[in-house]
Amino acid sequence: MSRELRALEHATRSAGLDRAAWRRIRALFWGEAEPALRRRIVGTVALLCGMALVNALVPLLFARAVDVLAHGRPAASGALAIVAGYVVAQWLARVLSELRWGLYGPIEQRTRRRLARVSLDHLHALSLRFHLARRTGQISRVLDNGLGAVRELLFDSVFLILPLLAELLFVAGIMLARLDALFALVLVTTVLLYGVALVAGSEWLRTHQRKAVAEGAVAHGKAVDSLLNYETVKYFGNERHVSERYDASLAEVERLTVKALRFRSLTGILLVSILGLGTGAILLLAAHRVTRGAMSVGELVLVNTYLIQLIRPMDRLGQLYRSIRQALVDLDQLVELLAEEPEVRDRSGAVPLPQGPGEVRFEAVSFAYDPRHPILERIDFRIPPKRTLAVVGPTGAGKSTIARLLFRFYDPSEGRILIDGRDLRDVTQASLRGAIAVVPQDTVLFNDTIGYNIAFGRPDASQAEIEAAARAAELSGFIARLPDGYGTLVGERGLKLSGGEKQRVAIARAILKRPRLLILDEATSALDSATEQTIRRRLHEIGRGSTTLVIAHRLSTVVDADEILVLDRGRIVERGTHAQLLARHGLYAGLWRRQAAEQERVG
Repeated sequence: MSRELRALEHATRSAGLDRAAWRRIRALFWGEAEPALRRRIVGTVALLCGMALVNALVPLLFARAVDVLAHGRPAASGALAIVAGYVVAQWLARVLSELRWGLYGPIEQRTRRRLARVSLDHLHALSLRFHLARRTGQISRVLDNGLGAVRELLFDSVFLILPLLAELLFVAGIMLARLDALFALVLVTTVLLYGVALVAGSEWLRTHQRKAVAEGAVAHGKAVDSLLNYETVKYFGNERHVSERYDASLAEVERLTVKALRFRSLTGILLVSILGLGTGAILLLAAHRVTRGAMSVGELVLVNTYLIQLIRPMDRLGQLYRSIRQALVDLDQLVELLAEEPEVRDRSGAVPLPQGPGEVRFEAVSFAYDPRHPILERIDFRIPPKRTLAVVGPTGAGKSTIARLLFRFYDPSEGRILIDGRDLRDVTQASLRGAIAVVPQDTVLFNDTIGYNIAFGRPDASQAEIEAAARAAELSGFIARLPDGYGTLVGERGLKLSGGEKQRVAIARAILKRPRLLILDEATSALDSATEQTIRRRLHEIGRGSTTLVIAHRLSTVVDADEILVLDRGRIVERGTHAQLLARHGLYAGLWRRQAAEQERVG
């Protein structure tokens, strides 16, 4: 069993099925449903009960016709009328069955739509730590399986289980009223034994199917991960390695599934045997009564018709129950996702971030991803409104963590962060992030058009505003040379564009947002020197209207900053302007000399 599967199972055992998450799913079907949808649900249930009642009454008409015809020609006209009623009742049952589709369709589609929306909203609400620890492909598989499971459960309940249970009750009642109570007793006993064997066998089967589903999600995650990293796979020629790794997970899925199917076969044989014994007992009992004159031929036909009418659906019930249990296995994983709690959430009473000039303060801020390994230790600094602060330092010093804390992907372990005098924990995350624009070092784009990716900074922006942002990011000339212009598809994660082109799209997106605070995390690292100088000037012009935080490794990008913080091992070791730091001959000056020497060697 894979390490990922063991971890997943451990999480399952520890979390269980969160009742709140189950209530949320039930609420989608009924509690939060619109009144019109509720009426449709009630109407569907009533229709199913009516259909079951008609199906239970139809054999009575046929049995009556048989008895009337057995009396000879004088009763033939009455028999014809009964047969005509039998035909009409059968027609009515089929009409009601077809009407189910019209009532049921909107129920299924609306429920799936609401669950899909809730699931996506919930995933976006989860903290960065969760997404860094999970595979995208695995989450995608869980979502897909969970939505399919909801469809399976609704379909089986509306079209198969509910009509069968209603019909079983009506038939048992008719047999009890019309025939000897012994028939109803044998029928109910058969159904109960069948149900016990079905539930016991399927519960054992479910535990093994759950392992197979979990391992299948892991395998799917590995496959998607390798496709997302297609270029890396090619660079190292590791196609065989990723295929063998994927196949190892599939082999475990195969082993678990085959084991489950073998037991399923044995369970099926037991269920068929129970049905065979029950129906045989009822038919032998009825035949014996007919030979003794205690039952009419029509009543024998009635018993046989009911058995055929019930046993065939019950025979499918075994497969149906296992299908439902499999659907519940798939749904379990989606429920677990819905039960995940965000690490960072809005406080009760959190308010939108008020308008302000954009002053930023870090007050004695400490943070650690793991308590055993501190990242930031008592960081203090202030960025005045409309000014630029740069944070530099060696790799691993904690520079990008400052940006993540400011964007509130995490909360500080100690201290506090303020924008315009408001603690970030006292304002809503949506309003905070609405005031900040980020240009990350590793730009990831949507598999959509260039225009869409730029407009993502402000979806309600006009085409003129999008084009103005592209010009400011030195991107308009490149777009003009493309056959489809702003309608050009950028490919998965923007793979059709170069690193510099993707970075300029990210810059245009940030410009379009018109933020109060602009965070540049190695924003020009993928650009050539000439383009970098041009965009630096543009960003400087744009930054005049925003407070700007620059995270940089290349010191040449921060020489114009109003203040530079030098970070080392999570502490601020130097601060000042570029000229002041060079004059101190400290860590910053050493980094500057090394980078200048590297530049000369490259040149």
